[in-house]
Amino acid sequence: MIRKSLAQTKASTFCVQLPNPAAQGMPTPVGTGFFVSSDGWFATAAHVVKDANGNVRNDIYSACLMKEHAPGSVGAMCEGVSLDYVDPQWDIALLKVDFGKNKDKEWLKGKSSFPFIEVSRRQLEEGESVYSFGYPLSEARTQQHPGMTVGEVLLSPRVTSAIVSSTLEKTKMIMSSGDERIYVLDKALNYGNSGGPIVATETGKVYALCSCFQPVMVPQPHLTGSGGKQVAIITPSLYGIVLALHNPSILKALSDRSIPTTAV
Repeated sequence: MIRKSLAQTKASTFCVQLPNPAAQGMPTPVGTGFFVSSDGWFATAAHVVKDANGNVRNDIYSACLMKEHAPGSVGAMCEGVSLDYVDPQWDIALLKVDFGKNKDKEWLKGKSSFPFIEVSRRQLEEGESVYSFGYPLSEARTQQHPGMTVGEVLLSPRVTSAIVSSTLEKTKMIMSSGDERIYVLDKALNYGNSGGPIVATETGKVYALCSCFQPVMVPQPHLTGSGGKQVAIITPSLYGIVLALHNPSILKALSDRSIPTTAV
């Protein structure tokens, strides 16, 4: 049952926001991240912390970790982010925030550490029930007023239930132990889910993170465009493509930073 672990997953997960130079540096949603240790280590997708040219952004320290507003509460936020590890091959980044510098934030009052989701080293099985939590379709808006720019960030927290459709994204003639360990989910994940956790419904542990999408062109025989050409609609994603956290290089990166994992 998703509800057994959802509260912990939601408490540990947040929207990653980075400055938007085109909007006077306004914090803008770029993806999802989640804490993997009580002392402030968190994971997200490597492409979340990169710019349009594929380079790691130099303003990571300005990142905000933002939670959604709930009735009677204020948005929770952490600041002072440091980037420690980026692996573009596996599309994962590990970053850290200092608890002492954020302990006075509203959502951390009364706590002595960060909530987190424990990473599992176990391989998921085909047909196993999982779910994601993240911030797809979130956006930042700006309005120009005389002498000032007013910004507003709209977050869209979403839970998506799924099963593991396959433990292989694609097969090839020769497979090796060095190949990426990728899961395919039977539900589409959307832009903004990037970097978010994939949690097993039964255990409440995290086994993967959302890493990429599979855009598909769907022909529309009844529609024609300019010059009489057939029109095709691009569907952002038909399946969820998620990076398995039991990849050896990822487990080593976690171990090197004393981030706990479990065999469950």
